[in-house]
Amino acid sequence: MAIAIIVEDGSNVPDANAYVSVADVRQYATARGITLPADDDAVAAMIVSATDYLESLRCQYQGFPTYAATGGQSLEWPRECVVINVQPFPNDAIPKQLKAAQCAGVVAINEGYTLLQNTNASDYVIEETVGPITTKYADPIKAGVETNFATVDAAIAPLMKNCCGTSPLRTVRV
Repeated sequence: MAIAIIVEDGSNVPDANAYVSVADVRQYATARGITLPADDDAVAAMIVSATDYLESLRCQYQGFPTYAATGGQSLEWPRECVVINVQPFPNDAIPKQLKAAQCAGVVAINEGYTLLQNTNASDYVIEETVGPITTKYADPIKAGVETNFATVDAAIAPLMKNCCGTSPLRTVRV
């Protein structure tokens, strides 16, 4: 059974499950010399997983969902009260940064990463002995280490509440 990708375009598309299409992701990957699976369903599944990751950041985004007051919307974007590079962003559009972050997320998944990974201290080796050599590994949970998806985070940074230059207050010199 084919996985249907329903792209949110800013108009509150019913049942949307992505911000980009399979073709968008393929174009992004090709421009970076990255090979994705030939099977569109495999790419579609990665797109849906990347959407799940982006949706998990809902409390960190600027503003609020545009259509929340009128019965909700399928995804967190489009949003009201978003400022990118000190300019108000339209409340009926999807930012290119969000699309790039979703494509970068698909690439990370393609490289074998899980964007929303459940971890447990028992998943990590704390000590390993090979012959006369013993190596101890830090417990990443106790150490506070999290997986970092730098490409995704860099693309999405302008959309977050804590990004410089995103204040909705504008200063005008008189």
